[in-house]
Amino acid sequence: LEGDLIEKAAEAGLRSLFVGFESLEPANLEQSNKRQNLGRDYRAAIDRLHELGIMINGSFVFGLDGDDVSVFDRTVNWAVECGITTATFHIATPYPGTAFYEQMRSTGRMRTDNWDLYDTRHVTFEPAGMKPKDLKDGYDRAYREFYTWSSIVRSSLFHGSPKHQLKHFFYAGGWKKFEPLWNLVIQMKRLRLMTPLLEGILSKVSRQEADAEEATQAAATIYP
Repeated sequence: LEGDLIEKAAEAGLRSLFVGFESLEPANLEQSNKRQNLGRDYRAAIDRLHELGIMINGSFVFGLDGDDVSVFDRTVNWAVECGITTATFHIATPYPGTAFYEQMRSTGRMRTDNWDLYDTRHVTFEPAGMKPKDLKDGYDRAYREFYTWSSIVRSSLFHGSPKHQLKHFFYAGGWKKFEPLWNLVIQMKRLRLMTPLLEGILSKVSRQEADAEEATQAAATIYP
């Protein structure tokens, strides 16, 4: 987020941004070669995006060697308290041809070569800090907890203005309302086909904001 590029993008109509936080643990970022994330002030970047009215879809990975069973609740609580609008969680997956795969293979930690399970929703290796079942259960729980109505309401309150709180609630609520459909779409790898629906939710909220602003300006003109 260096320079004013993000401000220019917001002026041009950017409303939502995918951000790969990956992990809150520095050791995990080193392991996954995400050194560009090290030392980043995540909260400052999040606040800057929110001030511009840009919603965040945060991406997080579970199961790297620096994780234990506490990682799921810590990550969800952090995302909620940062006002992250939507989140995608993933189970670390050692794809062939990657250093991660070679590490798991050479240390005898691979569990399966069934490539149908290599979708970041299944445990395909032996994690270091927990049992495979703990990893799968924690991953499932993270999704449930992040998209509870209480989490959506609590997260929306971390936005500075009422209009951004409303936008957060409608968008995250729309994702939760169609949760069974999202799960089916993700399994079928057809997520991009749902973009028009999400854009429709954003457009509806944007129109409501514009109408409210026009009404406020009109009232100020009549009753200065």
